[in-house]
Amino acid sequence: MLSLCALVRGQAPMEVYGCSGRGFTGECQTFTCPFNGCCEMPSFFQTSLVSVRSAGSYNFRLFTAAGCQYDCNDNDHGSLEVDGQGWSNIGAAAYACVDGPY
Repeated sequence: MLSLCALVRGQAPMEVYGCSGRGFTGECQTFTCPFNGCCEMPSFFQTSLVSVRSAGSYNFRLFTAAGCQYDCNDNDHGSLEVDGQGWSNIGAAAYACVDGPY
């Protein structure tokens, strides 16, 4: 019988797919964060992200810098839930970290 810890370690990571243009156009990159992780995103995702979706098996939340302090949380009420369909234009919002799955 597997322990819960062994099962969690075997989970696939979250995959953030983001592009610098609306409708998943422009420069696109993928960022991976471990299952149940809270990860600071690379600068491309913090400064150039316009469209974003989950490229993996899980939904996740993106947080602004205020939501990244200590551990990912929604203390600034500025998080954005992202699924496989994603968001084709998130506007000028700047997200600094990712957390999930949701």
